[in-house]
Amino acid sequence: MKSMSTIFALAASALLLASCAERNAGIPAELREIMRAGRERALPPLHPDFNEMLTNFLTPDLCAETDSRVARHIQWESTRLLTAAGLPSRGVSAAISPRALISHAEIRDELCFLFDLLRYGYVGYQHFGGDAVFLPLRDSMLESLALMRDPLPVREYLDRLLVPAFRGVIYDNHFQIHNVTMRARDYRLHMSRDFVLRRDRAGDFVTEIDGAARRVLGTTLRDGTPVDGILPTLTREGELAWMFGLLAADGDRQAWEIVALLECARTGERSSLVASLAHVGNYNPTSNPVLETREVGGVPILVNRTMSVRSWHNARMEFAQSGIALRDKPVLVLDLRGHSGGGDFANEWISGYTGRMPNRALAFQRFQLNSSVAHTLLGRATSRNPYFYPSWNRHNAVAPQRDLIPNENLLIVLTDKRVSSGGDLFVGDLRQLENALFVGTNTHGNILSGGIVRSRLPHSGIDIIFGQELHVRPDLSQFEGIGFLPDLWVPPGESLERVLAFIERYGLNR
Repeated sequence: MKSMSTIFALAASALLLASCAERNAGIPAELREIMRAGRERALPPLHPDFNEMLTNFLTPDLCAETDSRVARHIQWESTRLLTAAGLPSRGVSAAISPRALISHAEIRDELCFLFDLLRYGYVGYQHFGGDAVFLPLRDSMLESLALMRDPLPVREYLDRLLVPAFRGVIYDNHFQIHNVTMRARDYRLHMSRDFVLRRDRAGDFVTEIDGAARRVLGTTLRDGTPVDGILPTLTREGELAWMFGLLAADGDRQAWEIVALLECARTGERSSLVASLAHVGNYNPTSNPVLETREVGGVPILVNRTMSVRSWHNARMEFAQSGIALRDKPVLVLDLRGHSGGGDFANEWISGYTGRMPNRALAFQRFQLNSSVAHTLLGRATSRNPYFYPSWNRHNAVAPQRDLIPNENLLIVLTDKRVSSGGDLFVGDLRQLENALFVGTNTHGNILSGGIVRSRLPHSGIDIIFGQELHVRPDLSQFEGIGFLPDLWVPPGESLERVLAFIERYGLNR
């Protein structure tokens, strides 16, 4: 016989589910399925070979003497940059004088130090190939140096030697050499605004052309390659619909068009349609508030566009409290468009909104260097955190519990390609909530490395920025440059208006 506490718990769960279903009864069943699929894509199961792949992420055979030397340099540089007056802010480098010269001997010494700095300080070193890739790269740079003039202008050293070499090896949106980012290839939404598709009773996609309904039998690229070229969206009137579109890499000319095979619903006649696709841009906010709350037509809107340390100090508690204040609203729009990242405080808001902390390991498995660099600069005891893996020990990967965070309200999150770094982490945490709908475009995908450190090279003074925490997707899929995908693909400049029309159309704010 079940205990009374168990019976009460089951009854409470049943009441919660019933309340949730009643409160969100207007959400179309198709959209619920889209939301479920989006959540599973964002929180994939652990890859079966993940444990065996651990050694590919962790730098082996660290030398204590070299480790300490690199740590002392970073510590000294960090202290100098924080205390010196008039230096540029984090992430902004001082200009290099075109007349500044550096000798070959200084460059050779600096390159040897730079590769030690990467091996002991940069968590992506092993991820991008380790010694097998970076040591031949160093030797190749030294060979190229021998063919250059001596002394060499620092600008030429940067532009002809450093940047081209690392651009072919590192694809990390946080890694910078003197304001030049080693960017991963970006993937963006390309869509057609000329056609609206809906589902008929048989579940087929149908669009109207010249007054006749035509079923879409399939979509291909212009060269005939089959592609899933239909994406869910919202019309300007807030109706759930579909459109021709795809996520494609920048510069991919194939993404400019989709060819759809159509069949006339009345006659059965078949034809081809070439739908032109246009790249969809980002939302351009007039301000970047840490916290802004307002209502439009009775719908609460919470705006958060940055978690930078400078702007966060006075607003952190207020931001966490806003989750508590808004958790009883039947619907909430959380506007993250243009989120520039910063501190990792998203879990505080989620805890206030739901009463539960998210499990970061569901979206990312995390590694941290266990070197003097990490301990001296970051001051973290990695052994206390089960989601961090020290670089000189092999641990089994964590297979986290996949329980979702109960949430009976409808949370609508607006995203675009500018949601980056800490914004990526925020979206990953929010994906764990039940009844969360994501609208807009994919996020930036800028979280491969975190725990950002800024230093300077000893002779040239060239800035270098890199991370000490590695974030790897549980299924080992690519994230950098792709980011988290939304449930509904909507141009970010129109997403808030369309979402408000959607809420009104389906009676969700009741």
